[in-house]
Amino acid sequence: MFIQKIKSYAPILIFLIGASIFLYPSIANKYALHVQSKVIHTYTATMNEKSKEEIKQIWKQAVEYNDNLAGDPVHDPFVLNSGYVLPENYLHTLNILEDGVMAYIEIPKIHVNLPIYHGVSEDVLAKGAGHIEGTSLPIGGKNRHSIICAHRGLPSAELFSKLNELKKNDLFLIHVLNRTLAYKIDQVETVLPDHINIYMMLEKDKDLVTLMTCTPYGVNTYRLLVRGTRIQQEEDFIDSQNIKKKHVESKWMKEYEKALEYSLIIFGVGLLVLFLWKKNREKGKGCV
Repeated sequence: MFIQKIKSYAPILIFLIGASIFLYPSIANKYALHVQSKVIHTYTATMNEKSKEEIKQIWKQAVEYNDNLAGDPVHDPFVLNSGYVLPENYLHTLNILEDGVMAYIEIPKIHVNLPIYHGVSEDVLAKGAGHIEGTSLPIGGKNRHSIICAHRGLPSAELFSKLNELKKNDLFLIHVLNRTLAYKIDQVETVLPDHINIYMMLEKDKDLVTLMTCTPYGVNTYRLLVRGTRIQQEEDFIDSQNIKKKHVESKWMKEYEKALEYSLIIFGVGLLVLFLWKKNREKGKGCV
């Protein structure tokens, strides 16, 4: 009797399992976007509460950190055990919330807004972008080169999945403390993991930030490097590129939410159909 009961509910169980697998990436990514947005909002709100003197002191510490970097070679964050010992004050510099967030990155073209955390541990790369320790902190300045990494293709978060859509002359922004630094892309390269150092050296008088992720999508044998050079932030230029200083909900996000709503509606209708089918079947059995 018990086995027969289970068999009778099998179609419903199979549907629920299939629907859960189908909806998981959408729901998980929606949740990840919500968490990332909340982290950025908290970071911005905390900065607004800081005095000019406090911000000046935090900025000074970050500048001193960059000035004291020894120039160690860049390691690959996607290869386990390729790291090295961090400078003693690394995790405390720019860590105003004591949650590891040092800044956040905005890439308007691909609708990315991600908190940037200290380091590139698996915990960090599962929830946002990570700053490669040993490279310049992303505060700008001459003779600086910061490396920011994030995953592609995670089922639970989009992160840098669309980084390959960026081209030369596209822009991205680094929001750090009370400043916004704008970078224009001047180099897009696909390289083997053991060749990344060649593209991440300091260049005299240049202020550089390189975004890095794995490629091809889902294979991850190469590294995609998208480099930006600092530009002057003239308001009319930034506005012409549709870059806004405040973190706003994008058109893509609205479309994404609409698609998720349709998926949930289909899921609900499917459940209702299965319920009615089950009820009808049991009613038919009772008439025999």
